[in-house]
Amino acid sequence: MENSLEARIAYGRSVVCNSVEYFAAQFGDVASQWKFDGSRVTEADLYLSGAITDSLREAFGEDQFFSEELEHGEEAIPVESGYSWLLDPIDGTNNFARSIPNCSISLALLKDGNPIYGYIYDHGTGKLFHGGPGYGLWIDDEEVKRRECEVNKQSLIATQALADESAVQDDDALRMAFKLRAFGSSAIHMAYTALGWIDGVIGHRVKTWDIAGGMPLIAAVGGSTRFFDQEVFPMKDFSSKAKGFFHISGSGELCDLMEETISKKSKVSW
Repeated sequence: MENSLEARIAYGRSVVCNSVEYFAAQFGDVASQWKFDGSRVTEADLYLSGAITDSLREAFGEDQFFSEELEHGEEAIPVESGYSWLLDPIDGTNNFARSIPNCSISLALLKDGNPIYGYIYDHGTGKLFHGGPGYGLWIDDEEVKRRECEVNKQSLIATQALADESAVQDDDALRMAFKLRAFGSSAIHMAYTALGWIDGVIGHRVKTWDIAGGMPLIAAVGGSTRFFDQEVFPMKDFSSKAKGFFHISGSGELCDLMEETISKKSKVSW
């Protein structure tokens, strides 16, 4: 296999596409259990995690490979390779296990710890969204432009719909200024924001693998992802047991208004 960025980008797409048949066959019909943090994991998560990382490792053995389902003990793994891959084999596992089509495969290619190209297979549409800065935004084989909408009280913001007190307070503030939706997959939230199908996203307990595949899509169309409680990227180490973090994503204008609304520094008046 050619050892270049372009070869990695092409191969990453093929690996995700080759996983779709298995994903669809297991959808809604797979055994599951609950992990230490209360999240669900299915046999399909574990199979796809192994199959995708094994395929990438065979092609690019010098890279590093990280997955939500990676078993590595208590110690975080330092990011040491120039290129690395970060996988969420099934984002929206609750939906997947219960036959709700808002679920996805999310894969990110990182360089020096920063996501530079992302792939999100959306089971609901049957489409692969992929792209990155300098490469554009794509749906399958077609390069697309972001659907631009005026920022106003009709803007749609995706949220995780958590019961956490701070999340509820933030969502309540945003609900007074915008319209909120929850699809149950952070990767889908990011992809739809990149496409302009929704306008922005807020997440309070997301992990790196939840959003790394979507960040390059949003960056490809000039959007922004902002973090507030910790430095997330460049990713310096990886742990499947890492704590979640808070972020917002969308256009610069929308992110400014979301940040102001959440902090109550100003009241949005339409």
